[in-house]
Parts: sequence; structure tokens; C-alpha cells
Amino acid sequence: MVLGIIAVVAALVPNAGPAMAMLLGLAALVLGIVGLVKNHGWRAIASMTLGVVALVVAVVMTVAVYGPLKDAAASAASAASAASAANSILASANAGQPAPSADAETQRALKNQLRVWFGNFTPGTESDWSSVPVTVTNISQQRESYSISISAVNANGTEVEADSIYIPNLEAGQSTAKTAFKYIDTDKMDAMKSATYTITRVLVIS
Repeated sequence: MVLGIIAVVAALVPNAGPAMAMLLGLAALVLGIVGLVKNHGWRAIASMTLGVVALVVAVVMTVAVYGPLKDAAASAASAASAASAANSILASANAGQPAPSADAETQRALKNQLRVWFGNFTPGTESDWSSVPVTVTNISQQRESYSISISAVNANGTEVEADSIYIPNLEAGQSTAKTAFKYIDTDKMDAMKSATYTITRVLVIS
């Protein structure tokens, strides 16, 4: 009967409680059956009843509380994956079209707030991604975060591919290195080797 009481209480405790309640509840149920056989009367019946109640509450807690938490975690992971895929699709939406021009806000940012240098394109292999090194320097007087959209453009001014990078919390006067254009289709590799890079959008986040 004591085990049954402890099991019912444990079933209501988060984390390891329901698992412990199942073990104690089962023990209380078994001992109650033994007590009933030995004619221990109401104590044996109480032990069996509490054991069953603990098992039911533990199962309900596991299904009703931890099930939704697991589903929520899975949904959050799925949403993050979908958002990443959506960003990649949006970044390359203009591929094959004339490269967009930088707006006035972007031009001001490139003049007054940051400098951007591009390295050479390295094609991808079976064991590694493609890459274009990007160095960003904060030339403003305060810490800034940047979202930078980049176009790879061929000699005809047509966009081969587009990508974006995010620079968080770059201190004034400091530089940081990033890698762009990691995910390039094999049919675009040759065009990327001779492409030039232009910044189409800079979002400054103070």
C-alpha cells in the first residue's frame, strides 16, 4: 500500500516520475495480489487499487504531456529545415535573369558602413562543397550585423547564381571571413569559374 501511494505521487512528477511510477505501481499491484491471497484484507485491495491508479496516471502523463512536447520539438526542427530551404530558393530565384542592381540604401552601406572582398571560386568535389571566400570589414563607428545578398554574374550581365550571408555583431574596424556559394549545381560550375560577384542588397542591423 505504501508503494502504491508513492507510485501515485511519482506519476505526477515531471521527467523521471512516470517511469518510476510504472515500476512502483507494478510492484504495488503484485504485492497487493500476494496480500490478497494471504488474506490481508483491505490493505491488499488498497495496494492493488493504488498500483493500478499509478500505472494509469503514469501512462496518461506520458502520452498527454511528453508526446506533445516531442511532437513540438519535431515540428520546430521541421520548420527550421523548411525555412533554410526557403531561404536557399529565394536566394537563387533570379538565376538566369539579369542581375538586380543595388538600391540606394545598399550603395550607402557599401560606402559608409562596410567593405566586402571576394576570393576565387573553388568548384565542389565529391567530398567537399563549392566555395567563394568573402571578407567583410565593418568601417562604421559601432558594432553592426549585416545580411548581404550576392549575385554571381557572367560576362553578359546574366545572373548565374545567387546567395546570401549573415554577419552577426561585427565590431567597428573588425573583419570576418565567410563562405558563399557552397551549393552549386554541376551544370553551373564552369559559369561560376568565370563569374564576377556583385552585392545586390545589404541590410544593416544595428
